[in-house]
Amino acid sequence: MKQGDVEAMAQWRPMADPLYQPFDMPQHSVAENVRWFNWRNNDPSRRLYTIENERHEVIGSLTLREIDGRRSARLGITLGADYVSQGYGTEALQVFLDYYFEKLGFEQIVLDVAGTNLRAQRCYRALGFRQIGQHYRRADHKSYYQIAHEPRYQHLQAVFRSAGDDLEVLFYDMALTHDEWQAR
Repeated sequence: MKQGDVEAMAQWRPMADPLYQPFDMPQHSVAENVRWFNWRNNDPSRRLYTIENERHEVIGSLTLREIDGRRSARLGITLGADYVSQGYGTEALQVFLDYYFEKLGFEQIVLDVAGTNLRAQRCYRALGFRQIGQHYRRADHKSYYQIAHEPRYQHLQAVFRSAGDDLEVLFYDMALTHDEWQAR
């Protein structure tokens, strides 16, 4: 990832569906974006990658964090609103996972995914990720309150719980090993 990629991501329009608004690129000033990029790019426990489409437009990002030698790292992926549900995420992950396991030589990759993000869960399972645990996090994005209380999201009520005055959302911990990736 280059600084200019962050500037391109800052131009993405926000997600329309509250289900995906927690994953929008935060809207910051150019100076804040530069600070964010420099902070993340200079952190040895992280690696930042850009996803481009066939026209070389910046459509998403992949991040590795919590890098543990060659044993494992935690994956994050984000796509701009105009590029979701077109297969770009699955394609980017297929290419990246080959690179991650074969070129970089990692043994395992882990991630966590919000219980509300059914689309991402399907993608990860189709790529061979398996659930290894779960945990709750404070639902700190305003759209979680909308999802938790609107009748149209009734099917997602089970992934929310009250924690005193706070609302928490369930996240699934998932993993994929080099051997599992090779066997698929």
